Amino acid sequence: MIESHSRHRARSRARRMAVSAFTAVLVLVAAAAGTVLWRTGSYDDNIDRISGALPTSRASAEPDPGENWLLVGSDLRGEATAGKWRSGKSGSDVLILVHMPEGAERAFAVSFPRDSLVEIPGHGKDKLNEAYRQGGPRLLVSTVEQLSGVAIDHFAALDFRGFERMVDALGGVTLDLPHAIHDPTNGWHWPQGENRMDGEEALRFVRERKGLSGSDLDRIERQQVFLNAMAEKAADSGLASDPQRLDAFLQAASESLAVDDRATAATLQAAALRLLAVGPENVVFATLAVDEPAWVDGKNVLRLDTSLNDGMFEALEEGRLHTYLDEHGLANDAERMG
Repeated sequence: MIESHSRHRARSRARRMAVSAFTAVLVLVAAAAGTVLWRTGSYDDNIDRISGALPTSRASAEPDPGENWLLVGSDLRGEATAGKWRSGKSGSDVLILVHMPEGAERAFAVSFPRDSLVEIPGHGKDKLNEAYRQGGPRLLVSTVEQLSGVAIDHFAALDFRGFERMVDALGGVTLDLPHAIHDPTNGWHWPQGENRMDGEEALRFVRERKGLSGSDLDRIERQQVFLNAMAEKAADSGLASDPQRLDAFLQAASESLAVDDRATAATLQAAALRLLAVGPENVVFATLAVDEPAWVDGKNVLRLDTSLNDGMFEALEEGRLHTYLDEHGLANDAERMG
């Protein structure tokens, strides 16, 4: 089990469920909502607005009660700022559907493996990541809506360069590794036991996948655990009560964040307050069910388990997602992650 500090070992299974970096960012925005900096809009001014990120038509005429965010994390690796989230400019390294039911005590984060073989509207079958590459946020949203039948209310993207700065603003994050991890391709190594990581080291850790038996699926689980540790560090370190450190964190976050042009400052604050009310311990993380890996047109792809995933999305729409995830063993337990 990977955890941010040994004192967390006695916490319940729910406390170890992963929460995305986007969730951590929004929760901390809520914590800063009463500050002069937020009221004057300095953080909001840093956030890039993407015009036309959402299709004009919705996947369902009557979307489920609550709110659905499609969240993308991308390792842009030095791309120019202007237009970086448009088609052909970046890939979707991390893709998460965050579902926040109205008035519920839980929120849900469903990871979509980027190598999933899906039908991309107007482009035929390909890896899900190609939807972003070929058509930017709008085509990615359309692809996810077609795949899931779930209407996406908002889109957000985070440049991982900001992730590195956020970790540094926290003073680093410590993970307790159950076994040593070695990637012979890149020469990266983390010994068994506690490993304190600064932003640069953390970025290497969440990127690494060549030393993992399950490649992208294992990397998704590792990212989820690290991001949960990051959120807990933010909550436990008194960040919200330290104006200087909080400012550094929110500057890094907001300068690396892009959202659809329908997401106002009030929209972000409302989502943050909803997640803050739920609490990180009640964010349930799952991953799309995969049938098998395969080679299609020379590409290594993941075939999805259509039956399980259709049932998951139906349960989301009907407000019984948590029960469905438990019944089918689809909720990711941090105890299985390594």
